Amino acid sequence: MNRRMKAKIHKQNYAELDLPYRPPYDWQSILRFYQSHSITGLERVNGDYFERLFRINRTLGFVRVQAGKNCLRVRVAPDSHCIVTEVKTRVRKMFDLDCDPGLITAAFARVPLLARLCASFPGLRLPRGWDPFETAICTILGQLVSAGHRGMLIGQLVQNYGEEIVNPFSEKKARLFPTPEVLADAELSAVKTTQARREAIRDLSRRVLKGAVSLADHQEPAVLRKALLDTKGIGAWSAEYIILRAIGDTDAFPRTDLILKRVLALHRELDLPAVKPWRSYAAMYLWKAFAQTLSKTKKGAADMTLFYKEMKSPVGKLKLIASAHALVAVLWEREPPDRVKLDAPMLAPEHPILIAAERQLNEYFTGARIEKNTFRPDPELCRARQGARLSRRISRRRPRQRQKSAVDHRAMSSGHRVGRIAHRLRRRP
Repeated sequence: MNRRMKAKIHKQNYAELDLPYRPPYDWQSILRFYQSHSITGLERVNGDYFERLFRINRTLGFVRVQAGKNCLRVRVAPDSHCIVTEVKTRVRKMFDLDCDPGLITAAFARVPLLARLCASFPGLRLPRGWDPFETAICTILGQLVSAGHRGMLIGQLVQNYGEEIVNPFSEKKARLFPTPEVLADAELSAVKTTQARREAIRDLSRRVLKGAVSLADHQEPAVLRKALLDTKGIGAWSAEYIILRAIGDTDAFPRTDLILKRVLALHRELDLPAVKPWRSYAAMYLWKAFAQTLSKTKKGAADMTLFYKEMKSPVGKLKLIASAHALVAVLWEREPPDRVKLDAPMLAPEHPILIAAERQLNEYFTGARIEKNTFRPDPELCRARQGARLSRRISRRRPRQRQKSAVDHRAMSSGHRVGRIAHRLRRRP
């Protein structure tokens, strides 16, 4: 906020509020979310605060939100009772201040993976939006595009179809988010997206105006889900994501989301029904933990993406490497650096195959898995067909890898391989 805007807000009078929450509260994560999902020209994240220009009824206003001690500090202009009351309600929803983290922690304790993530990322919240219609339209524009591309499309929509105003605080021209009345009949050619998305925006706007779609809080999510799926261009992902963010349904789970699909494929033991009605928070924690690693996997190449975690052992540090389906390598810290040629793996400490391999190695080193000089692998590591296919792919792509590898790729998916590696490492000085 520049000095001129500060002076104007002070001149017009403003209200300051402290909105409490139940700690812990991950302020930085929700602030980064709004930074990547901001509406150009209306919202901005600057440093450690969020600010937005808005219009409620016919009144233009400005809100700024930043972290306080067990509260969010909110500045609202103008200082009008009806405006301040409405802004207070919206900010509490937008930043999920009424969430009880204790309930989430108790529910997640039933599922080991979610319990670990809850301990690793305490205080994650469910980010909503300033206005549910805005959130729904932005969701449509964000279908199957990057965050940067989504922001560009939203900026084009606001700049070309939003009402032009003069910001009363900066005295600069600005534009508000376009209303359903405007978008229902807009050609939308200035928005460089697909014709299907343009039609989805128009159809949703018409259905909102007719009352066929209500984005109000406190409605049955199943009713809204059906209404959204009846809208042209809105599929399962968009419908569930809108329900999650527009009306704040705590049990919405966009199962068809790319990241969540890959997490569910890796963690088949993940018992989502056990955490009902908090599956929206499960989605937030899974996105937080896996978005950076699993989003890099290209379609059709999931089997060839490698993940790793490190573990301590009696013979030194070990690096465990796996694909989505099988264990690929166990590397000793004293191995020559050029001993194994693999693509750079991504850190994934919650990968189920890596967790199982670490458990088996620990048991082997303590002697718990030795019976008549045999090693009995866990079934979850014995996916021989997937491992064999992966082995052939690696061999074809890297013809000399078999000679250089510290282990035999023909057995890469089998728990027997873990036993052989552990046995060999135990014999090393």
